[in-house]
Amino acid sequence: MAQKVYVTPTYTAVFECPLCKNSRSVDVSKFKKIEKEVKIKVNCPCGHSYPVILERRRHYRKPVNLAGTYLFLVPGGPAKKKMLTVKDLSRSGLKIKVSEKPDFDVGDKVLVEFHLDDNKRSMIKKETIVRTISDLHIGLEFSTTDASDTGDKALGFYLFS
Repeated sequence: MAQKVYVTPTYTAVFECPLCKNSRSVDVSKFKKIEKEVKIKVNCPCGHSYPVILERRRHYRKPVNLAGTYLFLVPGGPAKKKMLTVKDLSRSGLKIKVSEKPDFDVGDKVLVEFHLDDNKRSMIKKETIVRTISDLHIGLEFSTTDASDTGDKALGFYLFS
């Protein structure tokens, strides 16, 4: 299985050989314009070769399976809460799975509400902007983040625990 290696804003990545644990920093800027997942084969000086996936997201994504609700924010229209499952979380957004074809489009605003599975069962209630729709999987970006907000603080601790 390929290991994920995070790319820095200056397009460098640190590769660590799973066999000898030797690490080296490499310029990966030649891959920055490729839209799809980049999987490469790294050849270590020890002779071992291993597959790597370059992760270019700004923030770490934590895989989760959390139940919650969402509300499509229709200006002046009726709104009905619907069920969702949070599939992954980051500081800047989340991926959800819904049970039926969504009635919103990329760019629309959606209010999400769910509890983390931390000790306090912290409530997260955030307005988001729809960034991607792929069948029943929706990529959402948080409209705002505020270090003084209790939900944002809980999310920050949760992601790094």
